[in-house]
Amino acid sequence: MQTFNELSEKQDRELVELLKNSSYEAFGELYARFRGPLMFFCKRYLKNEADTEDIVHDIFLQIWETRHVLNTELSFSGYIQTITKNRVFYKFRKTEIHSHFVLNTLANGIIDSTNETENLIMDNDYEFFLNELIERLPTRQKEVFKLSRIEGFTYKEISELLQISIPAVQKHASLALKKIKEHLQQHADIHA
Repeated sequence: MQTFNELSEKQDRELVELLKNSSYEAFGELYARFRGPLMFFCKRYLKNEADTEDIVHDIFLQIWETRHVLNTELSFSGYIQTITKNRVFYKFRKTEIHSHFVLNTLANGIIDSTNETENLIMDNDYEFFLNELIERLPTRQKEVFKLSRIEGFTYKEISELLQISIPAVQKHASLALKKIKEHLQQHADIHA
């Protein structure tokens, strides 16, 4: 076990190498280094402390869960900034789509407040079902799908991160999407 002072003097790359070997201390040092700047970045755009905390917490949870596949040759700072940017933009897209749907339907008088609540419940059910489908995918397909569709990484970035070829990334993404579409077609009544 290394002391805090020894870890604080290490480069990010060295800490990532220790993290890949499940070092809680290295994870703690990376957290201490990057939490503040990530919080600042998120809060600048989200203007909401709770959403900011959630996103930063989720990012570090993802880093811990995927620590074994981190690439020490890539910039950890660049990696974590890309994840953060994608999470913030994903939050915006999700909020914007929901707001647009509600505003348009209310403005057109298509739904009343009772139907709005019902539609929100159905949207939540659909999102839960979709997340369940993603979690059931084989491990590599799930990783590629999440990095591509949720985190917004390019196939090239995923290839470097997971240390697999770009054609392999494309194959896993294609298979994951095909399986999800098949399940959604079989359960089309979930949102009807």
